[in-house]
Amino acid sequence: MLRRKLLSSLATLFMVASLSTPTLANNSSLLAGVEYKKIPKEQSIAPFKSKVVEVFLYTCPSCYNLEPSLHKWLETKPKNIEFELMPAIFNKPKFVFLGKAFYTLKELGILDKAHKAYFDAIHRDSKHMHSVEELAEFFTQYGADKAEFIATFNSFKVDQLVRKARQLTLDYGVEGVPSIIVNGKYRTDVPMAGSPEELWEVVNKLTKMN
Repeated sequence: MLRRKLLSSLATLFMVASLSTPTLANNSSLLAGVEYKKIPKEQSIAPFKSKVVEVFLYTCPSCYNLEPSLHKWLETKPKNIEFELMPAIFNKPKFVFLGKAFYTLKELGILDKAHKAYFDAIHRDSKHMHSVEELAEFFTQYGADKAEFIATFNSFKVDQLVRKARQLTLDYGVEGVPSIIVNGKYRTDVPMAGSPEELWEVVNKLTKMN
């Protein structure tokens, strides 16, 4: 009788402990369809083990406002996580124009210097440039040669990069920006995560999911 009572008490204690102390799995779990979505067409991330892509638009205020928290995350992210920016290419000429501007900066090797400057020009300074000539003139202050900028903007290579981004925008199932793609499998954003700070917590958890 005493043995039965002892076993019953131990079982009760175990159940209480299990309920009151969440497991690591519970702490790190995310709700599919709430905090993230599986992308329609999984993409390879080879040769990287983990990869995070921000799909953005230069004209998007939410993308601009995400920049501070993004840079904080970049400073602390594990070294094995590859990060990449990708312009969203929706089915309108203005998105192609913005995408070509991004890839031109990247091809000319001035993206690191000019990326924030272009964001600031649009959102802080209300400076809108609608022609390649205006862009070329603006980016001369960041090391671009005007003629080379225009030639690169109109090049076959930049056109192909934009076409690839257009296809990935579709394959990722991107409906709005900024969208964060993790390991070619998962998509999340600020509304799903709750806040910019929570977004990067979700991203960190998604990088560890299979």
